[in-house]
Amino acid sequence: MKDNITTLFLLITIFVSCNRSGNQNKTLPANIGNQKEIILVIEDKLWEGKKGEILREIFEKEIAGLPQSEKLFNLIQLNPKEFTSFFQTHKNIMVVSSDVKDSYSKDKWANGQTVFYLNSDSKEIDFIKYCSKTYSFLNRKELEEIKNSYEKGHNKEARLDIKEQFGFELFLPTEYTVSLKKEGLFIADFHSFNEKEDLLKYIIVYEFEPTDYDLQAEIIIKTDSILKYIPTNEGSYVQIDKRFSIVKDNEIYRGLWILKNEFMGGPIIIRSTSINDKVVVSLGIVFNPNKNKRDFVRTFEAIL
Repeated sequence: MKDNITTLFLLITIFVSCNRSGNQNKTLPANIGNQKEIILVIEDKLWEGKKGEILREIFEKEIAGLPQSEKLFNLIQLNPKEFTSFFQTHKNIMVVSSDVKDSYSKDKWANGQTVFYLNSDSKEIDFIKYCSKTYSFLNRKELEEIKNSYEKGHNKEARLDIKEQFGFELFLPTEYTVSLKKEGLFIADFHSFNEKEDLLKYIIVYEFEPTDYDLQAEIIIKTDSILKYIPTNEGSYVQIDKRFSIVKDNEIYRGLWILKNEFMGGPIIIRSTSINDKVVVSLGIVFNPNKNKRDFVRTFEAIL
C-alpha cells in the first residue's frame, strides 16, 4: 500500500511539473520590435570604448549595393539600469557584461525571442569571434523567417511553373502579378502608385547555357539583355548601372539599376545557380524613391 501511495505521489508530481512547464510556455508574451533591431545591454563606458567600436563595426555595417547608406542591424544601446521589463520582450537582445559567459537562450522573456550573452572581459580576438557568430546567427534567422512567411502564403501556381521550368522553388509573394511567361523566362511585377508612395518591384527568373570562362561577366551581360523586357517609355530601357561595381556577397550579386534616358533607378539583387548544365538566374529590382530599401532587399535575398 505504501509503495502504491509513493508511486501515485510521484506521478502527480511529474504531471504538475509538466503542466507548469506547459503553462509557462503558453503564458509567454509575443515578442516586440522587428528583426533588424537589437536591444544592446551594455555599460556606457564599454559602449564608448573598444568593445562598443567592435559591436558597431560588426552589427551596423552598411548593406552593399544600395543607393543610400542603410545598416543591416540597428543597435539600441541601454545601460543595465535602463533595461526594464518594457524592453525584455524585444525580439533580439544582446547582453554584454563581465558577469556572463558567451552563450544564448531562446524564449527567455517572450516567444520567438533570442537573448545573446557576450563576456566583456574576453580577449579582443575572442570577442570579435563571438560577435561574428552572433551576427551570422541573426542574419540567417531573419532570412529564414522571411522565407517561412512566404512559404505559408504565396502564388502556388507561379511556384509550380518556376519549379517545372527552372528546377527550383521560388515562393512568389501573392502581391505580384505574373506579366510574362515563356521558355527560359519568367517575369512578375508589383506596382503601387498613390500620393504617399511610388513603389515598383520586379522578380525575374531566366536561364542560359554558359559559354564564357568569366561567369560573373556573362551573368551581368545576360541580365542586361533580360532587363529590356521590362516595359518602359519609348527610347528608354532598364539596365545595370555600370557606374557602380557589382559586389558579390554570399553567392549574391548586388548592384544598382537605372532607367536609361530617364530618372529612375534602385538596387538589384541577383542570385545564380547551376542546374542541369544551365545557369539559372533569379533577380529582384525595386524602385521606391526617397525611401529605405533594406526590407525589400532582404526579402529578395530570402526568396530568390
